[in-house]
Amino acid sequence: MKRSVALLAAAAGVTLAMATPASAYACQTGYFCFYYNSNQAGARFMTDTNIPNLAGETFSTIANGEGQPVKNNAASAQNASSYCYRVYYNSNYSGPSDTVAAYSSRNLANTYNDNASVRSIIC
Repeated sequence: MKRSVALLAAAAGVTLAMATPASAYACQTGYFCFYYNSNQAGARFMTDTNIPNLAGETFSTIANGEGQPVKNNAASAQNASSYCYRVYYNSNYSGPSDTVAAYSSRNLANTYNDNASVRSIIC
C-alpha cells in the first residue's frame, strides 16, 4: 500500500512539473513583454515605451515565433513594471483591450492574436 501511494505521489509531481512550463525569456524589470505563445512561452518582444502601431516590430528571442511580427501574433504578456499596460485591438490605442496589471502576467483574451498597439496607464 505504501508503495502505491509513493508511486502515485511521484506521478502527480511529474504531471505538475510538466504542466507549468517556465519561459526561458522572463521579462526584465521595468519592461512590458509580449509572448508568441500562451503562458509567457515562445519568443518574446520587450518594450518600455508606448507603441501606437506594432507594425514592424518582431519577436526576437530564439524560440517558437522568432522573427514573426508582434502585431496580431501575441498570445500572452508579462508586465515587470510599476505601471499597468493596456493592449489594444486597433492601432492608436482604440477598440477592445486587455489590461495587464503591474508586476503580473496573463494570457490575452480580447486581443489574443489581435493586438495592434500598447501603452502604459496609471493603475
